[in-house]
Amino acid sequence: MDERLAAIAPARLRAEPVTLSRPTSVLRQAVRVRDGWRERDALCEIDPARLRLTDARGSRSVAWPDLRAISVEGDHVRIITPAAVLVLVPALDRVGEPALAPPFAHVLEQARAGTLDPSTGALHDLANTIDRAQDAFAEADDPVVPVAVGVCTALVGLILVASIPIVLQLVARVAPAPGAFVIQPRIAPYDPRTLIAAFAGAAALAAAVARIGLGEPARIWARGTLRGWHRNAPGPAAPARRAIARLVLEPRVAALVGVIALALLLPSAFMRTTVDAAGIHSASGLPVLSRDHAWADVTDVVPLSVGVTERSEGFAVMLVFSDGSRLSTRGRDLFGGSERMFFDFARVRAP
Repeated sequence: MDERLAAIAPARLRAEPVTLSRPTSVLRQAVRVRDGWRERDALCEIDPARLRLTDARGSRSVAWPDLRAISVEGDHVRIITPAAVLVLVPALDRVGEPALAPPFAHVLEQARAGTLDPSTGALHDLANTIDRAQDAFAEADDPVVPVAVGVCTALVGLILVASIPIVLQLVARVAPAPGAFVIQPRIAPYDPRTLIAAFAGAAALAAAVARIGLGEPARIWARGTLRGWHRNAPGPAAPARRAIARLVLEPRVAALVGVIALALLLPSAFMRTTVDAAGIHSASGLPVLSRDHAWADVTDVVPLSVGVTERSEGFAVMLVFSDGSRLSTRGRDLFGGSERMFFDFARVRAP
């Protein structure tokens, strides 16, 4: 009987496919893969043979002997492999947790050395660090933080909305030469660029004050908020709370938005038209864009009736050109003389 089984066993083994089971992972840790300024969610699996990283782009595996170096740099773990340099940020509920970087790196070191114990050592320290992160959020979960940041953003934003146009126009203001006039547009507080620059700058300032004043508890609160760890979080206020939490973690994003909006506003501040005996010279506020008109191009000089609150003379001046374009002092600042002086100056020189 045994001889018969021995004879047919090889045939059965050759006919049936052999399925290799995937090694059981010792650790499955959520991470964020940092690629320049961007981060993407991934799953890092550690088993006795290799490290496996799976994200939206696919899966890659690195055998432990191929890991050349593992180091902790700030909130991330840097792994050098023959194919690439991996920058991993250990995460909890898709939000990076800086405190996890050292114990996670220790786990990788022990796994590479073949000394990783599933129940003690580095894995135990990593689990304890995760528990401490949850306890730290429970202590830092103060409802005053989002209210203070939100109120500070609103108040400072309103102040900046009123002050940014004034400051820019004072900086861009130039004194015209004797016998010349300068017409400079006004920057409106309700200009979208002004509003974005004001409130983005106010948000960045409020977040910076919170980070400096409260220290690490502010960051702990922000990370826990984005993970949804609140015990008593009202539904309608949740989106605003999450926006403030993201602001506290990344104030540089708001600062960058404010700087871009302010840069887009600068050409309007430096836009001006100089009117002198030689003609009308319009500068757009950009280095290479300008336009000139000779007095021969002016077909009419028209007084526009306005309120005395806008012009003490009760009128503004509009120049009409032969190409159909017009230039008016209405809603603009006039330097170099009064409205009456500018009107008489233009009437004398226009044909």
